[in-house]
Amino acid sequence: MSFWGTQLGQGQRDPKRKFRFKVTIGGLGEGIIWYLKTTGKPEMTISGDTTHKFMGHSFHFPGSVSWNEIEMTLVDPVDENKKDAAGKLLKLVEEAGYVYPDDKYLTGPKAMRTISKAKAVAALKSVVIEQLDVDGATIEKWTLHNPFITKVGFGDLSYEAEELSEISISFKYDWATFNDDDLERPFQNR
Repeated sequence: MSFWGTQLGQGQRDPKRKFRFKVTIGGLGEGIIWYLKTTGKPEMTISGDTTHKFMGHSFHFPGSVSWNEIEMTLVDPVDENKKDAAGKLLKLVEEAGYVYPDDKYLTGPKAMRTISKAKAVAALKSVVIEQLDVDGATIEKWTLHNPFITKVGFGDLSYEAEELSEISISFKYDWATFNDDDLERPFQNR
């Protein structure tokens, strides 16, 4: 087995790189989220809490699988229509059923509305994370199933900082699928 780069051009490719990725969030209706700065990839935890004791020995068994939250960081741009990421994310939370507790919303048909999983998943529609190769082809694709927003942080402000304003967003989901069967990878022998 050769080290990366010693046989490039002979069927060997570069390893996956952290900066080659794209994310689509269906509820934002924009396709690729170009102002995304960082994202986690799916992570699962397999519980190991089940223990059986026999004759002075402990035997451990794997338990259920839980999928952990994913956090993303976005830059907060403003376009010519004065639409920004903060406003778009707040709209998704409202579409999930959140009602502001002020007089304007506490009367009428919206007064008894609350957040539900069905509305939260429907508002978000889909979250897909794709890792790309040097040519921009997808080499790893994760699809989050039944995702919904659990946290939106609108960042902070400082007179001492020159960085762009950022928003953090967290998602919970029931499970994620790794799709490699529908990807185009001419370099891979199957």
